[in-house]
Amino acid sequence: MSPESRRAFLKRLKYLWAPVILGSGTAYGYGSLVERHRIVVERHNLKLSLGPKAPRQIRAVALSDFHYDPLHEAEYVEECVRQTNALQPDVIFLTGDYITDYNDRMEELAELLGKLNAPGGVFACLGNHDYRDNANVVARALRKNNIDLLTNQHTRVHGRGGELIVAGLESVWGGLPNWSRAATGIKEDERAIVLMHEPDYATTVCRDPRASFQISGHTHGGQICLPGLGALRRPLWGKLYEAGFFDLRKMKLYVSRGLGTIHVHMRLFCPPEIACFDLMNRDRSV
Repeated sequence: MSPESRRAFLKRLKYLWAPVILGSGTAYGYGSLVERHRIVVERHNLKLSLGPKAPRQIRAVALSDFHYDPLHEAEYVEECVRQTNALQPDVIFLTGDYITDYNDRMEELAELLGKLNAPGGVFACLGNHDYRDNANVVARALRKNNIDLLTNQHTRVHGRGGELIVAGLESVWGGLPNWSRAATGIKEDERAIVLMHEPDYATTVCRDPRASFQISGHTHGGQICLPGLGALRRPLWGKLYEAGFFDLRKMKLYVSRGLGTIHVHMRLFCPPEIACFDLMNRDRSV
């Protein structure tokens, strides 16, 4: 099915079948009570160019799209943290949307996320929703709990016999991303992992060969999907890349389905995920 035919079909389906699906008590009950909390750990072995000084191998775990309000499900976040720590990651990445609309309990969420444990540290970027109720409050809460928030900047993580470069960008929808600023100081033969909430911005980042791997969220993988067809709707700046891996020039992009929900608090054929990457560095042979 061509992209145009698929879009037309989904548009018709949205209006003809979506009310039936969402109105089904069985589907809604399963989607809201079971699948919404059925966390899947997606494990990936990935060979990347990480630069000659980066570790030969490193385990990174990525979490995205908590959307803590309005449900404030502390026990669910605690379970996400527990499962993440059980993977024994070297580094942990958070790719935005900690809140939906209000930051009044952001401190509570940040304290829960502060229990994430990785020897290399926990690194984060902001999502578009984090700007809705004063992004500075979100930023302060994360930093207060030892989460290194990267806003159009990069940092160097030492461990596992090397130096990993991690860059973080502001949201393209809520903030003002600046890859040139974030990449200042990264040498031509060095490579960076880029944390960027909206996946479609990868079309800009991939133009620079210093960007090796972009990790994003934002789409929720569609949140409510149909088998063989995917998401019923996709958000702005999340229309090109729905979920999973994509190759853009020499850069890889990964789009997480995320952990939370928005608008309708259910998931269908799109469970929440924790993404675990065992990264092998192509630039280190010994």
